[in-house]
Amino acid sequence: MRKIDEYISEAFKYAFSDIKKGLVGGFLYAISGTLGVLISVVFARLINPMSMSYHNFGGKLTMFFGITLIIFLIGLIVGFLVDGYYVRVMRTTVEGSNELPEWSNITDLLIRGFLYAVGVFILLVIFLLPLIILLIIGAYYIITQHNIGNGLILLFASLVISIPFFIVYVFYTPLAEVNYSVKGFLGFFEFKRIFRLMSIKYIILVILIMVITFIINAVIYSFFAFVKYMFLFSSIKYSPYNLTSTLSMPMLIVDLISYAVTGFVGFFMSLFSKRAYSLYYKDKVEENIS
Repeated sequence: MRKIDEYISEAFKYAFSDIKKGLVGGFLYAISGTLGVLISVVFARLINPMSMSYHNFGGKLTMFFGITLIIFLIGLIVGFLVDGYYVRVMRTTVEGSNELPEWSNITDLLIRGFLYAVGVFILLVIFLLPLIILLIIGAYYIITQHNIGNGLILLFASLVISIPFFIVYVFYTPLAEVNYSVKGFLGFFEFKRIFRLMSIKYIILVILIMVITFIINAVIYSFFAFVKYMFLFSSIKYSPYNLTSTLSMPMLIVDLISYAVTGFVGFFMSLFSKRAYSLYYKDKVEENIS
């Protein structure tokens, strides 16, 4: 098996091995990241007290929900498409390929991306089932039995119990995703097989990838937060009596760029992490066979 630093270095090289293919995914993720900003802009204009008119308010509200639905569907399709590409990356890695796969057969990407999203969601529900059950029981005690004491105890217990389950979920999911890419949808739920693939090396690898991802995201967020504060301070200094109108457009532009860049970088970081986990999966399976 490879050393941990080899998984990290090889995965980084792979993520940037074909800039053209990477740009496609980065662009799609950037679009997905900016859609949320556009929804908030439309909603802000709708409820702006300075320009609100109750004339045909129902029509405006209907239009808002219509636009929101369209943006949501676009984001959903883009998300499934990118997730499907991740599945293809994981499968081709296990098969021994060292090249980024093609953005071909869009229907296949959408189907695999949809099943990927469903599988990850089901896993989350399974691992957080104790939390969900205790939350329901606690809410029942508070609402119907008026027993706030027992209800709060159950709610607190549910949060405490959920912590180890969530930790297991964090370590289980990456290998389950790779297993799905190789074996199909039921590969998500081969619990015995996936737990056997885990090791101390794998746990360290997951933690390292999480730390690297956190640091890179923190740098990006910090930069754009600094830019926004610079706009804020300059607006207070030069236009203190017209702060809202002075800030609105620059802040919107910064938010759009911020979400676009975050999405763009996020795609490459996901390529990096999926590749690293897939390489580990491949090595571990081959080791078990031999």
